[in-house]
Amino acid sequence: MKKYHGHTLMYLHETVSLGSGGSELFTERFSAVYQPMMEALGARLFALWETTAYNGHWPQVTVIWEIDAFADYARIGWAQAPGGSHRAAAVEWAAFLSSLGATGEGRIMYAGRSNRTLAQLQEADVKAGLVIQEIMQTKPGRQDDYIRELERLYVPWSESTGKYWLGSFITTFRFNEVIHYWALEGDWACFENHYPSWKDSPPAEIVTWMSVAPALRDGWEDSILQALPPSPLQ
Repeated sequence: MKKYHGHTLMYLHETVSLGSGGSELFTERFSAVYQPMMEALGARLFALWETTAYNGHWPQVTVIWEIDAFADYARIGWAQAPGGSHRAAAVEWAAFLSSLGATGEGRIMYAGRSNRTLAQLQEADVKAGLVIQEIMQTKPGRQDDYIRELERLYVPWSESTGKYWLGSFITTFRFNEVIHYWALEGDWACFENHYPSWKDSPPAEIVTWMSVAPALRDGWEDSILQALPPSPLQ
């Protein structure tokens, strides 16, 4: 059974394939129409990233909003619905996406037990100009188990190679999905300085992780994402 940690927040995750549009046009309209609407409804922009050309689906952007609880999600949905207080802005944003031929996927997520909030990340001056996104398929119902073992076995080694763990998110209403984010130290310089992460043979920590992880997961997809203005962690 999923565990909802009382100190964590909720997150709205949007993946938008841009169709005929580009990231500059998207960002312009996002900042003028969509972001003001969402912030007026209490959502905080956690990230606005675009997929880089060589690892992931492109052109595509990822938007993450931080909210406090399901009550905030309900309020946002009500405000954008017909007759709602922000219906006009929602229709304008939807019309813009339609004009691009954009398509997307939405997720409601809650944070893992050790995630830091946007405010905490900003206070610690964490930078996420370039990140690795891992959308992980776990064994059914094993999301919390996977995150626990990731924290124990993989995070310490990963951070020693310049990949700062931003956190792990469990998709609500799905029983086998976890999304991890890793901020790369020095952005693109991280690849120059740390890849390949090992040459002749993997270190002991990775050998242990590789013996544990397959029992908890079925597969995953990695993407490299870079921040767009006005993404806050850059």
